[in-house]
Amino acid sequence: MKTVFKVGTRKSKLALIQTDQVIAGLKKLYPEIQCEKVYITTKGDADRKTSLKELGGQGVFVKKIQQALLNGEIDFAVHSAKDMPSKEAEGLVLAAFLNRASVNDCLLTKGATLESLPKGAVVGTSSLRRHFQLLQKRPDLVIKNLRGNIETRLEKLIQEEYDGIIMAKAGLERYELNLEDKKIKENILPLEDFLPAVGQGAIAVECKKDSAIAEKLQGLNDEKTFQAVSCERAFLSVFGVGCNVPIAAFAEVFPEKIILHAQLGNLESQTEKSLVLEGKNPVALGLKAGEELKKFL
Repeated sequence: MKTVFKVGTRKSKLALIQTDQVIAGLKKLYPEIQCEKVYITTKGDADRKTSLKELGGQGVFVKKIQQALLNGEIDFAVHSAKDMPSKEAEGLVLAAFLNRASVNDCLLTKGATLESLPKGAVVGTSSLRRHFQLLQKRPDLVIKNLRGNIETRLEKLIQEEYDGIIMAKAGLERYELNLEDKKIKENILPLEDFLPAVGQGAIAVECKKDSAIAEKLQGLNDEKTFQAVSCERAFLSVFGVGCNVPIAAFAEVFPEKIILHAQLGNLESQTEKSLVLEGKNPVALGLKAGEELKKFL
């Protein structure tokens, strides 16, 4: 007997690619399962011009989907982990994180590197973290807000509205774009200068606690990714913020320990505090790092 589950997703191409990846993994484990996609337009999708900070920051791409879960309109949802609020909504659970892709950011240009961009070059990003990190390396750059799907942002680069744009490497990989055909140069930015957003590169699967699908979804979980993102989310939860301050974290998981790299920036003063801590419990480590950096707010 076939079992049909409703899957909540945004309608962007990247969201659909990620949702199809989750559905394929679930069907491989449970061939009897069928999934029906339910497309949900979030606040972040409806308004593609206003900055994320002005829209409300953390959660603008997921809150409406979470409400659909709580209302029973869908059985589970697929998110980019970096879009998730740092604290889980009451009654919901993050049942799985798929194996994490690259956590790096990329600078896309018509040929230049970050170092060779001319003085006053215009670089597009909607992220305060990326804005801050760019000015740390190149204070002469002009940073302008840039939102929209990957195709829209690439077209603005091609049309030379921007000299460069910053995007996540993971999204570009999932799109399988041939940037060379578009005469676009991809500059992978080093983690020591461009620490990623919490959860960047990971796909999260969310459902109601104790729902019929919860246990099955856990079969998709990559434990190493789960520990890393749980550590980073615990760090972020201390601040109660997301897109409202420049904040970054990346947890590396090893057999005997977890190493967390974390950064807190101040866009006005262009000052930052960072740390590297080790521990074994991902949540405890993230909370400890958050409390340490919170002293500098």
